[in-house]
Amino acid sequence: MQIPRRTLATLVGLALAAGTVGVAGIVTAAPSHSTDPPLRADAPTAAPAAPVARTAASEATVTLVTGDRLRVSTRPDGTTSVTPLVAPSAGTYTSFVYRGDRYVVPAAAAPYLGSALDVRLFDVSYLVRAKLDDAHARTVPVAVAGSDDTALPATTTDGGTTAVTKKSAGKLGRMLATRWRRGHPGTLPGGGRLTLAHRTGAPALPAAPALAGTPKARQALSPNSAGLPFETVTIDAIDRSGNEGTVVGYLQNVDDARLGVLAVAYPGQPAPLALSVPRGTYSFEFSVMDGPADDLSVQSTLVVKPEVPIDGDTSITLDARQGVPYDASVADQPADDIQVDMMTYARSSATGGGVNIQAYGYDGALLLVALHLARQPGAMPAQLFATPTPPVRHGTMNFAAISEVVGSIYGSNPDPRYFLMFPHQGSIPSSLTYRVPAADLTAVHTSMHASPCATCTDDPELLQLVFLPWSQDELGLGALVPLADRVDYRYSSEPSLTVWQSAFNASDGTRRWGPRETLKPGRLDEEFNRGPAVPSPAAPYLQTPSTGLGGAGGTVRASTLTGCGACRQDDDAVLWLQPLGDSDPSHYGAGNPVDENSSVRFWRNGKLALTSDTRVTRRLSPNGVVLPMLATAADYRLDWASIGKHDTEHRVTTSWRFRSGPSDAAAPLPPEETCSPDQSRSCSFLPLLYVTYDLPLDLHDRTTAGAPYTFGFTVAGQQHSTQRATAATVSVSYDDGTTWSDPVGATATGHGRFTATVDQPALADTTGFASLRISAQDADGNAVTQTVIHAYGLS
Repeated sequence: MQIPRRTLATLVGLALAAGTVGVAGIVTAAPSHSTDPPLRADAPTAAPAAPVARTAASEATVTLVTGDRLRVSTRPDGTTSVTPLVAPSAGTYTSFVYRGDRYVVPAAAAPYLGSALDVRLFDVSYLVRAKLDDAHARTVPVAVAGSDDTALPATTTDGGTTAVTKKSAGKLGRMLATRWRRGHPGTLPGGGRLTLAHRTGAPALPAAPALAGTPKARQALSPNSAGLPFETVTIDAIDRSGNEGTVVGYLQNVDDARLGVLAVAYPGQPAPLALSVPRGTYSFEFSVMDGPADDLSVQSTLVVKPEVPIDGDTSITLDARQGVPYDASVADQPADDIQVDMMTYARSSATGGGVNIQAYGYDGALLLVALHLARQPGAMPAQLFATPTPPVRHGTMNFAAISEVVGSIYGSNPDPRYFLMFPHQGSIPSSLTYRVPAADLTAVHTSMHASPCATCTDDPELLQLVFLPWSQDELGLGALVPLADRVDYRYSSEPSLTVWQSAFNASDGTRRWGPRETLKPGRLDEEFNRGPAVPSPAAPYLQTPSTGLGGAGGTVRASTLTGCGACRQDDDAVLWLQPLGDSDPSHYGAGNPVDENSSVRFWRNGKLALTSDTRVTRRLSPNGVVLPMLATAADYRLDWASIGKHDTEHRVTTSWRFRSGPSDAAAPLPPEETCSPDQSRSCSFLPLLYVTYDLPLDLHDRTTAGAPYTFGFTVAGQQHSTQRATAATVSVSYDDGTTWSDPVGATATGHGRFTATVDQPALADTTGFASLRISAQDADGNAVTQTVIHAYGLS
């Protein structure tokens, strides 16, 4: 199956342009003369200590003297990430940090450093600081010594000042690349040297890092020198048929990723390939293909050489014939099911940063396609191969092979699906053949409910999220399932490393997440979307799952770590309340799906202190909201009202009344839960009571009208707290909240659990729905009143 090169390159570019993960020490490559956005290498960044709001990075566009245009993002802490936008020369870059400044050197310019080109021409941090970015300057001031500047393309002289015109700078970059290829590296026409000149009013020029000369005429550097010598690496490749291969992949410095993470981008480059890189130890991670990379049916092998010292000009051969096949199966696997195989890996340097290729979201999937690390019968290579490696000594390397076995990729899947994980830490193992006995599987029995909404017609989807210590992957093929009780199977060859999480896309278009847990062989029971949808007591995970373009990038930091949903620290209380819970108190809605129709109000001793009415949108979700508490013990009221994003008839209002003071005893949080804003200090739970409903309902969240109806509910504090309600009342409405029955006391059965019975009228005397109002309080007088319009359907 041949896909047009431009089409797939555009898809990859779209996914990457939408990405949100910054890359520390990025070095990327695109095909020669290509203007397509390149693939990006993800450098793991530290996870937030708690789910606090992040300050956006400042961005600037910088055009180098070679014509390469870059987007430079500077974070509040001063670190930078760089994304190439236009690459008129070779399209490959080396990046490093020197004295806090980021340098990005195009491959076409690297052979000229230390002899003909001033490395400060590529100090993008200084170019932004000196207002030589594209928003402030159309030229780059330069000085030409020992050569006639008229012999250099794109240079101009005006009033005695020499500069490179950005609009024409690509001509200079192409000239450098041409001279290099024709055997004249390191010299400009007529000899001479091009340096960055100081612009009047700009900060002083930084001291230039000491660099070695060209690969052909290197300067000797003492062991204590701050110099950065460059070497030429020539990569040859042999495909599985013994012919020259096409390569796509990464070359990264594993001593320090800031010195180089090179991505040879889609649609690949035929071997041999020459690159210029700083000295160091490098990891080669390339897919070697038997044909053009834009033909997804050609055979591919992931060839990894994890630790190659580069201390001089080096030639290396990537031999796909050394790869072993990935072959996984399950006992009694249906013969006519579709099996999709994937291989993912993460390689970091000794100082952090590096490449993480994961099967997560659309951007992850596109990277797998670009590297040919996915196999789908009839569309992808016939089989996946990878070369075994020894354990690494520099940085980390982790590998995983993944299989999904489904009846249909695009249609509905009433039969069981199989999700198989084979993670391996430190290396690629010598064998990738796996036979999984049925007794080693975890059988996941899932009951799913549709939302009681006539206009909610989305087909239900059931997905699996998998977290490894180095990666997160969404296993979403065959996610479309019929609304019925079902069984799926999970397996990991390393169960202690693998954290699983289910996600259910309901008929009202909302996503609900289950808890994260490691699994053992046996049975696991889950139930999703048994209503009503109300605020959840679940503590939010700090490792936030996200899907689609611009997914979470794969970086994992303690996937089961949670933050307190509502805790007080000194005179601040931070809310991370989770929407759209269901009958399972560990379930919660994805992200902030009610932001558009959510309002919050907060009172202190009866005086309104915070309200979403003061916002332009008059909307506010209690996610990251800071409540200003009083310095002495006080009475508080917090109201949260929301309307369903897709089911606008479903409306929930929750009003909490509670007392809190700075001397409240800080209940010990479990090891997997942290406080914000300062996770190093203790905090105290806000005594908020949550209602979790246990309503006997059919799969469409309905029950029969015209008969008494007995149901249960639990009123308790947030997850991990010991707070429980001691008394509760129930009111019911059958006309969408216009009139309500008198409150009736519910029967307490212990530990915050209650039961109640209501007399339901005939269906003709209702709107087709029942609405509920629960009021409850604990022994200390903390109380909650929750009103749910369209709590469940009637039939």
